[in-house]
This record gives sequence, structure tokens and C-alpha cells, in this order.
Amino acid sequence: MDAKDAPRPEEEWPLPPSWMWSCHECNRLYKAMKRAPEVVEAARAAGEPGVDYDPFDSVVTTQIRLAQHIAAEHTSEVPAVDPACERCVSDTSGRRIRDEMVLEHRARHLFAPPRIVGFM
Repeated sequence: MDAKDAPRPEEEWPLPPSWMWSCHECNRLYKAMKRAPEVVEAARAAGEPGVDYDPFDSVVTTQIRLAQHIAAEHTSEVPAVDPACERCVSDTSGRRIRDEMVLEHRARHLFAPPRIVGFM
């Protein structure tokens, strides 16, 4: 593998913090999130072209469920605003955004690559 094949930092999945592994629900949700793309891709590879093999958007919803759990049950562990993240900075601008959504976004910094954290 040469430099052009190496993953870019913004695409790297971070290693979740150790406290997540001691929480049964974090562990379960994280494993489901990591398996979802493989399950969808296997169904797609075995199926017919043009069929939606992820009709419930499990790849996205598994990430949302994990972020919701962390925001609700591990609020003190949610990272602070990342000044390099446009979404984090935007959330501090004073406009009305539900606090839960702000925490859920920041929780995603714990387990998702930077390139997809800003999507939600």
C-alpha cells in the first residue's frame, strides 16, 4: 500500500473510549452500527440490481441510536465543542436547536469518522 491508498484522517473510524466498552448498551449499539454496512452490502451482493436492501436506513439509524444513547445516558462523557467542526461551531451560534440534538452530534465525535460526523 502506498500513500495514495492510505486512508485519510477524515475517513478513519476513531477507537471509542474505554468507558463505552463497560456499558452493555453502548457495546451492543456499537457492534450493531459496525455490522450494519456489512449486512446491507451482503444483501446487495446476493440480490438483484435496483432493489433497496437497506429500506430502513440501518447504516444511518444505528449511528443515530448510539449517539442518542450516549447523549441521554452518558451526558458527562460527551465531548466539548470541537472548534474544527463546522456543525459544533454552528450549534453554539445561539439559534434554537434542541439540546439533545447538539449532544447527539457531539457524541458522534466519539465513534464516527470526521467526514460523517457533520452530517447529523
